[in-house]
Amino acid sequence: MQYQFNALKFSVAVKIWRNMNGLTIRDMAELNGIAPSSYGFIETGDRTPTIAEFTNLCNTIGFEPREFFGHAK
Repeated sequence: MQYQFNALKFSVAVKIWRNMNGLTIRDMAELNGIAPSSYGFIETGDRTPTIAEFTNLCNTIGFEPREFFGHAK
């Protein structure tokens, strides 16, 4: 069975979490060891995070990584 990463679902989740916690893009980037510009592109869905970035961000927002994968069609 093949799975596909849902970048849109992920970018929406990190943005909502960031806003709910009153953090700026710079804050979130620093919290996760990512350049602010790179984080901004991840949040808009214009850049797919590396596995390390994805794992760190999932840990930060409290989501299981598997929640952002679905069956490929």
